[in-house]
Amino acid sequence: MELQKIECGKEDYMSILLLADPCVKMIERYLTDGDLYICRHGAITAAVAVLYPLEDGGCELKNIAVIKPLQGIGIGTRVMKELMRIASRKYIYMLVGTTSQTEGFYLSLGFQYSHTIPSFFTDNYPKTILENGIPCVDMRCFTRKL
Repeated sequence: MELQKIECGKEDYMSILLLADPCVKMIERYLTDGDLYICRHGAITAAVAVLYPLEDGGCELKNIAVIKPLQGIGIGTRVMKELMRIASRKYIYMLVGTTSQTEGFYLSLGFQYSHTIPSFFTDNYPKTILENGIPCVDMRCFTRKL
């Protein structure tokens, strides 16, 4: 699986980024300074991911999304493995903040629980975010050495 880094026109991928982060204003906060990677499946963009540099030598995965018709077939896992390989050239660890609904995905990739940010989603998003019908409230953070 090959990821392509996008330097210009990052906003062209907003519709896919919104699958993982439903707020344009939040995405805009990290998209400019973050590294956007895309994964193609034939002629279509199947997945996107954004890595954001941290001051202490790590990076934060700010967004990863796979288009709906291709979800559940392992593309997200393959993107993450390649992203970690790419990130290991430049960063010492990766941080990800997620919901309790998706933390199992990151645990399966070797991430370990770090901390919780109480009320992150309710404090920072204008509308309630539902995941599988459950309101997202706290952000659960996980890290992995690269």
